[in-house]
Amino acid sequence: MKQQYLGIILLLIGFAVYAPELNAQQKTELKIIDEQTSEPCAFSNVVLYDSHNNYIGGTVSDIDGHVEIDIKERTKVVISSIGYQKLTDTVSPGESKTIKLAVDYVGLEEVVVTGQYEPKKADQSIYKIDVINSKTLTERGVNNLAEALSNETGIRLVVDPSTGTSIEMQGMGGENIKYLIDGIPIVGRVNGDIDLSQINMENVDHIEIVQGPMSVVYGTSALAGVINIITKQNTKARNILKANTYVDTKNNYNFGIYGSIIRGKNSITVSGNRDMFQGIDINLNVDTIKFPSGKDRYMEFKPKRVYNAEVEYAYRNKHLQFKVRSQYMNLLLKNYSNPTPMLIAYDADYYTTRSINSITVSDQISSSVSYNIIAAYTYYGRTTDNISSDLSTLEKVVTSSSHTVFNNMMTRGNFTHARKGSVISYQFGWDINYETGQGDKIEDGAQMGDFAAFVSLQYTPVKQLTIQPGLRLIYNTVYGAPVIPSLNLQWNIIESLNFRISYARGFRAPSLKELYLDFKDSNHNLEGNKDLKAETTNSYNTTLTYKYGKNKHLFKFEPSFFYNDGKNVISLIVTDVESNSATMVNLGGRRTFGGVISASYMHFIGLTVGAGFGFTGETFDYEGDGEYAPVVYYNNYTFNVKYNLRKYKLIFMANLKYYGKTPSLAVDSDTEPAEYYQVYTDPFGDLEVSITKLFWKNRLTLVLGGKNLLNNYERRTYGYRGEAYEYLGPMNYGRTFFFKLRIKLSN
Repeated sequence: MKQQYLGIILLLIGFAVYAPELNAQQKTELKIIDEQTSEPCAFSNVVLYDSHNNYIGGTVSDIDGHVEIDIKERTKVVISSIGYQKLTDTVSPGESKTIKLAVDYVGLEEVVVTGQYEPKKADQSIYKIDVINSKTLTERGVNNLAEALSNETGIRLVVDPSTGTSIEMQGMGGENIKYLIDGIPIVGRVNGDIDLSQINMENVDHIEIVQGPMSVVYGTSALAGVINIITKQNTKARNILKANTYVDTKNNYNFGIYGSIIRGKNSITVSGNRDMFQGIDINLNVDTIKFPSGKDRYMEFKPKRVYNAEVEYAYRNKHLQFKVRSQYMNLLLKNYSNPTPMLIAYDADYYTTRSINSITVSDQISSSVSYNIIAAYTYYGRTTDNISSDLSTLEKVVTSSSHTVFNNMMTRGNFTHARKGSVISYQFGWDINYETGQGDKIEDGAQMGDFAAFVSLQYTPVKQLTIQPGLRLIYNTVYGAPVIPSLNLQWNIIESLNFRISYARGFRAPSLKELYLDFKDSNHNLEGNKDLKAETTNSYNTTLTYKYGKNKHLFKFEPSFFYNDGKNVISLIVTDVESNSATMVNLGGRRTFGGVISASYMHFIGLTVGAGFGFTGETFDYEGDGEYAPVVYYNNYTFNVKYNLRKYKLIFMANLKYYGKTPSLAVDSDTEPAEYYQVYTDPFGDLEVSITKLFWKNRLTLVLGGKNLLNNYERRTYGYRGEAYEYLGPMNYGRTFFFKLRIKLSN
């Protein structure tokens, strides 16, 4: 009897020990990997259906592409992952299976948010939006926004070694381009431009570029277009730690670190970067009488140190998202001058500080109603310390300082009603910006407010056609503002052919800097103009996109054209080339027209080839009497090739851009009245090449490459009246080779 009891006890113990294991054996295990590289497809979506095709549930694979599901019968699974073709299969209870996903070369379109009712793929957007994704930024070894945009057809980079790098789109630049970070405006311009080299790219998911006026949606400074930097959001990995370093042969030494954790519905992200440039002297325009060696102390490309830091707290549930973010940038630019005979040099340090603090709330109230609200405060400060340097004793004394501060408060919100499949959707909202300025170079009490309400409607009478009219009402505290209308049309003629056409009116009030700021340093003498008028533009854009592909091949051809007609155009005009003196003026009118024609081909083996041609014509009515000068044309060309050996995790990339002869405006102040005329900059080309290698299950990325391989140093601008017929200006600091290393750890 005791033996029987003992047997029963052992049986119960064995059942208790092995029952969980027996139950676990019934779990179905899936391993989702890349078909070519066998690398795990992290965070793939797995959706389950029963034998009657009824939805059962869904889950997401972990960082290693692994997922476990509980099923009681043979079940259909649909697996999808960004950048891969959707796959449908069936699995049985207790089965272990490896699922191989093929790369989707045809449907690989980025999801965009700029100006949209809801996030959607770029080829479905009502606007033509060009996208630069994070993979491209990494493979090119990009450090800042200037480098990121340098290879875009239709965008012209303008380099000033002191005030930084800016761009032109559709023949317009400066205050006519709106720069955003996650929809929040970037404040703080010098010479009308944001220094794009200050904006770090290490935590960027992608960049969205909209060419053409977006004044109805984004207001002033959106005449030429909008560039929206979308940062990375950690929504899946429990812990992430990243670090990167960049070194090149031209004295750039950069380092950055990024960390993010998720606990439940809460996440905290912290990042920091330090970019250090020790300066380059290309010995341009050296006084050989004073310096017989041809070398002097003055550096065309000045030493620069930039700190960027960011901290973010986010709460996310199924529909609601709440984010609090603080971003900080601190720049030190050093200017060394040539000494007097007494070995005294009058140097200067320029400090720039930008702090952007924001709160964002978005919610999907129902399947058709959502809202998004942003509130932000931006501080922008610039300090100039003038320094007397005794080169014999190495003593330095700050002789004077000047300060300029701008404060910007903004809030923007929109409510959207967009029912899936509905013929009519609509959006309405507000956009408020209030800016104040103070300092040694700003008139006391300088302030300006811009209060706007906007509304737009999407009408989709048939699936292939969308019409979107919009309207913006503006109250500006300084300038009277007109009603701003827009009309966009998108027609998906056939599945592979998409046509867009749009009209928009633009309005731009002068900024406080353009009105009041007098900016002087060793390289500039820029004067504000209190009498400036507000600028208006009527703009017309059209785009045709043809895309054809079948699994292994994708061909895309996209011509786009624009016409802009502006009145009271605010322009920075050079008044003296030798002292680089300039002032803000209103020109009677400006017309720019042209287009961009681009084509690309992609093959499944990993080959991508692209080419683009951008051309612009411009003409001015200088006096506002309706008399336009002869049209001047200029163009640029791009050529790109990329080969991705996915099996070996090796990527080769080359990008070539060529700028044709480019015009700009100058003024002859010796005539009465002053006469405007065209000067021209010589054509030049720029070539970059990079090799990217992935190691350690893609955790380690190594990029080697070369930039400015055509060895550009200076640009010649000619056609000036008077003694200074031509001027040699610094353009780049020559051929550069770089090394970039990035490591990412996550779980």
